Amino acid sequence: MRTVIFGSLMLVAACTGSDAPPTDTTTSPTSGDSGDTGSQDTGVTDTGSTMPTGDTGDTGPRTCEDIEADFWAEAEAIQTCDDASECGQVLTGTSCGCTRDWVARLDADTSDFYALIDEGQAEECELLLSSVCDCPPAKGFDCIEGTCTWNYVDSTPYLPVCFEADGDAYSIDGVALDGAELVVSVGYSGGCEDHDFVLCWPDQAFMESYPVQVALEVSHDAHGDACEAWIREELRFDLSPMSQAYFDSYGSKTGTMSVNVGDVRIDWTF
Repeated sequence: MRTVIFGSLMLVAACTGSDAPPTDTTTSPTSGDSGDTGSQDTGVTDTGSTMPTGDTGDTGPRTCEDIEADFWAEAEAIQTCDDASECGQVLTGTSCGCTRDWVARLDADTSDFYALIDEGQAEECELLLSSVCDCPPAKGFDCIEGTCTWNYVDSTPYLPVCFEADGDAYSIDGVALDGAELVVSVGYSGGCEDHDFVLCWPDQAFMESYPVQVALEVSHDAHGDACEAWIREELRFDLSPMSQAYFDSYGSKTGTMSVNVGDVRIDWTF
């Protein structure tokens, strides 16, 4: 399980104080004083203002607090909804992908949202966009408590959660595709009991790449067969549950995934 975080540094903006304006110390001449033969003091005080030292009137660069406040306000604005039909614009890059990316309204302009992400990263601000990458199954989108999101569904696993290492030994002699069937040629020792093989999806997750990848395993149950004849068998597994998992996760009607079984990787388009 992976976690993705945008930006982990913080910009600290220094605050500058302002000096108080100078105090006027001008004193008007004493009434009735006629002995002063110098220039006449009119009593008019200089009212010209002086900018305090260091204060240029410029508000300076935006702080991280400003950027973060704008980012979360914009995120809320583009995800606000009244009905599920309004939702469906996936905000790519807000997670590690699949059904954990954030969702915006279909009519939302996301340019300011992504511009704020760029600004935050440039200023080394903390814009925490984090998520696990378990890619839970979803059927389209939903509007929950006024916010666009995925329509997550509770379901049984598309393929069993099991592990090759927990089963009995065998060898993989070949892997191929036949339409929507995965053909695995195996060899194992036995001959006295029926052997069962199960196609497993241990982590129930897609690996984000292009195309996306999935790691499948084959679990073998020899049912205690102690015979030592070497048996070769061609196993056929239906891959349609994996295409359905892809459709539910990505909201697509077609796709391509790389199927990994043992050391073999095969691209499957469906």
